Amino acid sequence: MSRIQKAFSASLPLSLLLLSTQAFAQEKGGAQPSSTVAALAAPAATSTSGTSQTYPQPTAARSLTLSEVVKNAQDRFPLVIAADAEKQGAEADLLAAEGGFDPLWRTTGAVMATGAYPSQRIDTVVEQPTPLWGTSVFAGYRIGVGKFADYDGKLETNDYGELRAGLRVPVLRDGPIDRRRATIKRAEIALEIAKLGVDQQKIEINRVTSQRYWDWVGAGVRLTIVEAWLATAETRNSDLKKRVERGDLPEIEQLENERSLLVRRAQLVSETRRLEQTAIDLSLFYRKADGTPDLPKRSQLPSSIPEPPPGQAGSTQDAETAALARRPEPKRADAVKASAAVELNLARNQALPAIDLFVAGSADLGPGDDKRGIPVFEAGIVIDIPILGRPQRGRVRSGEAAVKRAEKQAEFAKDRVGAEVKDAMSAMEAARKRAEVTASEVALAEKLETLERTRFDLGDSTMLIVNLREQATAEARLKRVDALVDYQKAVAAYRAAQGLSTPQ
Repeated sequence: MSRIQKAFSASLPLSLLLLSTQAFAQEKGGAQPSSTVAALAAPAATSTSGTSQTYPQPTAARSLTLSEVVKNAQDRFPLVIAADAEKQGAEADLLAAEGGFDPLWRTTGAVMATGAYPSQRIDTVVEQPTPLWGTSVFAGYRIGVGKFADYDGKLETNDYGELRAGLRVPVLRDGPIDRRRATIKRAEIALEIAKLGVDQQKIEINRVTSQRYWDWVGAGVRLTIVEAWLATAETRNSDLKKRVERGDLPEIEQLENERSLLVRRAQLVSETRRLEQTAIDLSLFYRKADGTPDLPKRSQLPSSIPEPPPGQAGSTQDAETAALARRPEPKRADAVKASAAVELNLARNQALPAIDLFVAGSADLGPGDDKRGIPVFEAGIVIDIPILGRPQRGRVRSGEAAVKRAEKQAEFAKDRVGAEVKDAMSAMEAARKRAEVTASEVALAEKLETLERTRFDLGDSTMLIVNLREQATAEARLKRVDALVDYQKAVAAYRAAQGLSTPQ
């Protein structure tokens, strides 16, 4: 067995990749579940008499499945991890926004040790804002002992101090909405947007990883086809030399075979580079436990490329409707619009006059002035009306523009989903038709190649024509592989357009 034959035998973990293409089976409507490498690469080598040489097919190592690669990428790809970190940041922002309703405790103290009025004062108060129409309540305690000037008499309390409590209720501004509630609402929307971002990243990772995976699989099949094409010429070359030595074949025929050998070796270099490149591209998504790229090996190539199913795709309208229900982009655009609407509502509210009602009560405790011991209740109103209101009007206009922009972005997001669904379905249908046509092309090319070899053995043809026939067969097989890969890549694009984050 020659060196090329041995290399070919070692490459056959791929050799189960595409099922045998039967002559004109596709023309007759026959469908096969998958296509194997053996079918597209065979005959691996053929003697000048037309006898096929069979190569052993060793057991392949465990193949790398598409589901395994996609799952790996969704767990370890840096951009997915980054999207999840963004979600965690949004959760932290929501926690911070909710802190706007945390109670606030303020305490002040003062000691006047010298002077005409030595005294000591402590004042402490707890305020609690609430989401109930912007109402806030407070409760406090203060004590002032010592001597106070007449104009500071309100600082003095009975011996046990003074208790006070009250509430403030906004009527217009800060009633239906205020900055605290708006911040919480926007933080909740931001968290939803971050979650949708994680979903979107996983969908995109599924699409890109699936396409890189099938590029890698296709490159492996192409390499095996070219190896078989080269092995055919290598095996035949020794037979041609013997015939030239015997004098029953012109030397030009053997030289023509050597010329073809050089062409095939150059093609082998190109296909080897293609496999290496696609493996490197795939390693960006297929990673080790520590997050570093894991370069897939040739022995891990799968055993088959699925055949396109027969028949047309389903209804475009139904597919678009399903995609709009699942895709995160339209939902994300709607969430951005909702966030802008919250800010606009706040801006409009802040442009209103502030009319706040308040009620408060207080009472001193312990020995002291009896008048201070009488409970005091107070009610009042605070009015704040902006004269020109230009800052408020400006924020309202800015909010209106933001809402309009978000509406148009949401509208475009829905249109883009529909376009992507249509394009993916069109690509799948075109690839399916190409796969059918190339199956027939391979069958016809193989038949012509076999007949041409028979003519050569009978002396009615030349090695140039035989090489051209073999080249046509190899090219047809390569086109067949490309069509099958394009179909699987179109399926990945269609599932991404449908909002699905897992491979088929």
